[in-house]
Amino acid sequence: PRLRQRYMHTEKRRVVLDTNIVISAFISQFGAAAQIFEMFLEGNIINYTSEEILQEAEEVIHRLEFTEYIADKKFMIDNLRKLSLIINVTSNEMIVREDPADDKIVNCALDAGADIVSWDNHLLKLKKFRNVKIISPKEFLL
Repeated sequence: PRLRQRYMHTEKRRVVLDTNIVISAFISQFGAAAQIFEMFLEGNIINYTSEEILQEAEEVIHRLEFTEYIADKKFMIDNLRKLSLIINVTSNEMIVREDPADDKIVNCALDAGADIVSWDNHLLKLKKFRNVKIISPKEFLL
């Protein structure tokens, strides 16, 4: 008889990292956001994103107020683009009334079947939308 190999199925956590998490990871290299970004770089979590989210990250990272905090902007953007799964978002829900720009994060998570990791209070106060959990970096690391 043939021996059957048994594979352990360990699915990686699927997330949509909000832009504020990526920025925070580079501002404070010892915080929760930095730990999560490190997990992403090591391939321990799967980050889903869209071109719209990537454009926002690139725009935000080049703002004057972050110039002194983030030395290697190219590293950050290149890895975010290279290591994330970039999807074409088809959901078009309008959920975040206080900040409609955050809808792109929710819609990406809906299409990816992923949870959102964010510091954004507009998102965090939702806690959940459909099957998407919206959690802070500290909650994610628990």
